[in-house]
Amino acid sequence: MKQRNAMIAAWVAMLIAIGIALSLTATSAGPANEAMADAMGKVRGTTTAIRPWPEATEVRLFVEDLSYDERQRTGVSMSNPKGVVLNAVQRATLDKSVTLYRMTPEEYENAAYAACFIPHHFFRYYDSNGRQLGELAVCYCCRGIGLPTTFREIRDDEEWQFDFEAVKTMLEGMNIPTNIHCGPDA
Repeated sequence: MKQRNAMIAAWVAMLIAIGIALSLTATSAGPANEAMADAMGKVRGTTTAIRPWPEATEVRLFVEDLSYDERQRTGVSMSNPKGVVLNAVQRATLDKSVTLYRMTPEEYENAAYAACFIPHHFFRYYDSNGRQLGELAVCYCCRGIGLPTTFREIRDDEEWQFDFEAVKTMLEGMNIPTNIHCGPDA
């Protein structure tokens, strides 16, 4: 009987210890990966920093900046078809701009998306052999981004987010407009 009681006490102690460990782990996940409350006290989902294709040795920016009439006439959509190579500072700005956001169930239930996605800025990632690894497409008109599912499959309650303002500041410093074919405020 004493052995049975000792065994039950050991199991209860172990379950309590596991419960405590799990609760401590859940509350110390860190600010980059835990649900946060906004200024109104409403719980928000989790945000995870993502660095697209970190193995890329070069990132080039391609901009579809020619008018629709010019495209029809020439069959060309970019004034600089070779793109612009990003320097180290520009690459760091771009690398910090992409996040994956996982919505709360309430946010997911009420999510709405822009019907358009016609990007004009394309960040293409290349390896040391000049082979394209992937592309990040950015639309300043609807403030959307696109990454291929070959980069990462995302769940229905997840969405890519982007620091449009930081990249816009970078692009302005490169004399590259963001308001291409979408209005004066983009």
